[in-house]
Amino acid sequence: MAAQNEIEAVVLNLLKGELDINGLDNLVAAAYDPVSPHRAEANKALMGLQESPELWQLADGIIEKSQNPQARFFGLQILDDAIKSRWKILPPEQKTGSRTTWLERLSPCLQTRPL
Repeated sequence: MAAQNEIEAVVLNLLKGELDINGLDNLVAAAYDPVSPHRAEANKALMGLQESPELWQLADGIIEKSQNPQARFFGLQILDDAIKSRWKILPPEQKTGSRTTWLERLSPCLQTRPL
């Protein structure tokens, strides 16, 4: 992750619902790298993303496509938070569709790739 403007671009794309998996992998790598000069900004960006009410819709793509184990864990955290806090307010058809999609897409990923 090179600079603050790259961090902002990744965050903006994610908030618009555009999954930039390479950008997210780099953002998470910067947040977890103790010598990264952008560690604080990257951590702040990830915390802000976790508060986004719509990011859970990208969680399965993050878990499935990310090459960074920490980014996949971030995706699982988003999904966990959505299930705990938003599940009750989703319409029944969205619950059914989401559950089916998650099971279909995540089961093979979790069986073949270690977290």
